[in-house]
Amino acid sequence: MKKWGLLAVPVVALALLGACGNDDDHDDHGGNSNGTNTTKSEQKSTTGNQSSNDLNGKKLSLSFQDVIKQFEDKYANAAITSVELEEDSGRIIYSVEGMDDQNEYKLKLDAESKEVLEDQKEAVDNEDKQELDQEKLDLKGLISEGDAMKKAVAEVDGPVSSIELDRSYQDTVYDVSVETGSDDSEVRINAKTGKVLSVDPH
Repeated sequence: MKKWGLLAVPVVALALLGACGNDDDHDDHGGNSNGTNTTKSEQKSTTGNQSSNDLNGKKLSLSFQDVIKQFEDKYANAAITSVELEEDSGRIIYSVEGMDDQNEYKLKLDAESKEVLEDQKEAVDNEDKQELDQEKLDLKGLISEGDAMKKAVAEVDGPVSSIELDRSYQDTVYDVSVETGSDDSEVRINAKTGKVLSVDPH
């Protein structure tokens, strides 16, 4: 009886160790599985953050044409010199700048709530007046900002961080900033023809 008793102890101990081993394996497997889920979830979250900051395809309450009209209604005699859409401190903001013979104007609008965030005017000097002809935009027959962003990301893959309507020599252009890792690439597009003019890494 004593011999059986002595043999039973190691057998029971081995059985218990085997069960513990299986539990550990199960826990490890579960841990890995959870770890994988967490990683995927984190990746999803990161991707979500990137896409939420991506202006390309984002539905906004205001378009470039809307803010141009609002600026022109307010400052009928002013020529528009730039229109920019970008994210700033969690808000997506339009900045419109223009000038007439007397003043330079800057209007900032929340692209989602339509709230006017800034409305400034400043007297211009003779040098500013001379530059007006070189800076004012030809706003007739433009492709949309959405089309410009699509053309930009076809050239450089990544989220769009800003888009600006500007002038380059005689052309009205869209300058689209696309995030590529730690840097941005700027894709310049003719705002009338849609032709990609240049792709410049920063």
